[in-house]
Amino acid sequence: MIMLSRILSILLVALICSSTQASPFAVNRDNSTAYPLLRLKMVKDAYDYDDIAIGFNASASTIYNNQIDSKYMEGINAAEGLSSLSSDNVQLSVNIVPLPNQNSLVIRLDIEAANSGAFTLERTELDSIPAVYDIWLVDKFAKDSLDLRTGTSYAFNVDKSNDATFGSNRFQVVIRQNPGLGMHLLSFEAIKNAAAAELTWKTENEQNATTFAAERSIDDGATFYMLDTLVSNGTGTYSYMDKTPINGTDLYRVKITDMNGTVSYSNAVSLDFGSTAGGANTSANNISIYPNPSNGIINLAISKNSDNNSANSPKQATASTTQSFVAVAATSSTAYDIKIININGRVLQEGSSATSNWQSNVSTLLPGTYIIQVLNTSDKKLVGKSTFVKL
Repeated sequence: MIMLSRILSILLVALICSSTQASPFAVNRDNSTAYPLLRLKMVKDAYDYDDIAIGFNASASTIYNNQIDSKYMEGINAAEGLSSLSSDNVQLSVNIVPLPNQNSLVIRLDIEAANSGAFTLERTELDSIPAVYDIWLVDKFAKDSLDLRTGTSYAFNVDKSNDATFGSNRFQVVIRQNPGLGMHLLSFEAIKNAAAAELTWKTENEQNATTFAAERSIDDGATFYMLDTLVSNGTGTYSYMDKTPINGTDLYRVKITDMNGTVSYSNAVSLDFGSTAGGANTSANNISIYPNPSNGIINLAISKNSDNNSANSPKQATASTTQSFVAVAATSSTAYDIKIININGRVLQEGSSATSNWQSNVSTLLPGTYIIQVLNTSDKKLVGKSTFVKL
C-alpha cells in the first residue's frame, strides 16, 4: 500500500503538474500554452504504484536545484519505488532539466521493490515536447526499449536475488533530436532591389527554430553586424529588406538559432552598392554634410535640384551655398524626413525639416561612421543618403 510519505510525494507531483503558477512547465488552461512534460508511473497493482514527473525548461540544469526540483520521499514498507536521478545522483520525484542540443540527454531511473515480482512502467503523460525529439525508455538489463511517443506501457520483472533487475542501473530515459525532423535551411538569396538589398530564405521544420537574424558585413566577412531578427512562424519562406546598405561591397547572411540555442549560418552573398551600381551613392549628391568629420554639431544641406532628382557634383558647403539653399526653401513647400543610422541599420536619431537645411548635435554618438538618409515626406522617395564620421 502507498504510505503517508509516498502519498505526499505523489500529491506534490500532481500539484506541480496541474498548477499554472507553481511550475515553469505547467499547462496554462486559459490559453492552451503548455510547457514540455513527461510523467511515468511504476505499477504493481491497483493499490501499489509510484509516480514521477520530468519537466523541461531551457534555463534549468541537470544538477539538483531545490528551487524547482523535488526530492524523492521513500515510503515506509512500500511495495515499490520509482524516482529519477539528477546528474549529481539525487533521487527526485520532480526533475526539471533542459531539452538537449545535439547530444542525447540520458536520465537514469531508480527502480525499487520490496519483493520479487511483476511490475509495469506506464507513460501517463507526454505534453508539448516538440516533435523533433525522440523519447525512449531503455531497459539495459533486458536489452530492450520502448518508444514513449507511441508506446505507453512496459512490463518487467524484478528478481531480488539479482541486483541487475532493480536499482539505478537498469532503466533510463533517453531524449535526442531526430536529424530528419530538425530545421533545415533550403536556400538563401540576396538581390539588389533599387537602392536596397532584399534577402529571402526558405526552410523546412522551422517551427523548431527560435530566431532568424539578418546580418551584414562591410569588411569582407571579417565582422558581421545584426540588422534585424525574425521569429519563425512555420510559413517556410522569410524575407528582409535592408533599406540602408553601405556604399561598396556588402556581404549578407542569415544566422539561425534553434529552440535550444544551437546556432548555424547560411551561405554569404555579396552585393555591390558602388557609385556605378545604382545603389545608395546615386542620390548622395543631393545632400551635403558639414563639418565632416564632427564631434558635435553637424549641418545638413539639401540640394535645390533634389526635387527633380537631378544630381550636381558635391562641393564643400559654404556660406553662399547655404544661403542659396535657404532662398530656395522659402519658395518651396517640400518637407523632408531625416534619419541618422548606424552601420548596423539601426535608426539612432530622427528629425524633419520644411527647409533645405537641418542641424543636429551628434556629440552623444559613439565614434564611428554613420549614415544620414533624407526622404521626401510627400512621396517617401529617397532624396539623398550619405555618410559622416563622428570623432
